[in-house]
Amino acid sequence: MSALKKLLIIVLVLAAIVAAVPMLIPYDSYKSDVEQSLSGRLGTKVQIGAIAFSYSPKPEVQLRSVELGQPGENSIAKIAIPITMRNVLKFGQSLADVTMESASIKYDFALLIPERLKAPLSDDSLRISSLKITDLKIQLPKNAVGPLSGTFAFKPDGALNNITLNSADEHVKVDIKPAEGQLALSLEARNWDLPGKYPAHFDQLVLRGLADKNGLLIDEISGMLFGSVATGQAQLDWVDGWKLHGTLQTRGMQVEPLIALGSPISRATGRMTAAATFDFASDDYSTLLDQPSVEVKFSLTDGRLHNFDLITPLKSSNPSVLQRGGQTSFDTLIGTYTLDKHVVSLSGLALNSGKFTASGKMTIDDKSNLSGSLATRLASGVIVINAPLRIDGTLSAPELRSSGAAKSGSGDSTTRIF
Repeated sequence: MSALKKLLIIVLVLAAIVAAVPMLIPYDSYKSDVEQSLSGRLGTKVQIGAIAFSYSPKPEVQLRSVELGQPGENSIAKIAIPITMRNVLKFGQSLADVTMESASIKYDFALLIPERLKAPLSDDSLRISSLKITDLKIQLPKNAVGPLSGTFAFKPDGALNNITLNSADEHVKVDIKPAEGQLALSLEARNWDLPGKYPAHFDQLVLRGLADKNGLLIDEISGMLFGSVATGQAQLDWVDGWKLHGTLQTRGMQVEPLIALGSPISRATGRMTAAATFDFASDDYSTLLDQPSVEVKFSLTDGRLHNFDLITPLKSSNPSVLQRGGQTSFDTLIGTYTLDKHVVSLSGLALNSGKFTASGKMTIDDKSNLSGSLATRLASGVIVINAPLRIDGTLSAPELRSSGAAKSGSGDSTTRIF
């Protein structure tokens, strides 16, 4: 008999063994044992609706309609165990390539899973070497996070090593590891928009921290945002509603796309160095980032303000109203930006453009109405021209109202210019 024929016979015999396995397994007699084993491992009641076998698309044993805890709290549509030679030969010892599909888990239960799985198993316990997850949803009080996919990786002694989860678009990856009663979390995002009313776009974002049942301490934030690195720290609490607060710092950020987040019709250019504090609060996770409270102390360099011509009013001593149009270049512009309930306040503004300077404050309400005042000054040698300006109108149609410019010089009294 040729070697090829022997190989074909061996393959056929193995295939027959694999095909016959499901007919040799008394599913009903194993159901209670499997429920008891899973209940002990997870520290909660586990109920299996049915155990079945499927030949397509590949041979596998399926645990269907699995409930964790009280009925209706946590559910798994299917847990599939492939019938492979590896799993057949190691039956009763360990299983590989197990998959969990269409699970819905409450977030408080999900937080405890790594803690429940971190302890090593006894020598006679059945181990799972790898578990793949698809279509996982984490249920929050009013909505859900997901769908997520990923893997559970286990150590040789059966203890959990780490959990890796990915968003459906694969732009966000989360790695979770048990760490002395807490969970060490690492989030990496690429080409990702911050959810909420102000969708800042991150080319890259890394968050690292520790979580427990009460919240998450983020001790490292590092992201690439609008051409600049942003770093900071944050604290997320979810015991009594959802609360997020923290700090961010950046240097050399392009300011134009940042301003466009809050006002697509406003334009300013320049590079920004800034230190920000932020607070968000909501009863629901999905709306946490919709009501920001932000304070930013900023400094812009080598930029321009568009639709705000601050120099033209200095050319006339007569009262005037300057409509939208023009621009003002600057070497530096410093101030404090505050966003609260979608109302923007700009205070402590100080613009410097060589001989021209301006200072003042401005408010932009939630309907884009403007109000504020500026003191402008143009100095050339001993000649100084001043013009107080009132800011009115809207972001789309700003108005600069001047009561007229005044000139003063060395040894002269203040006069109106003509």
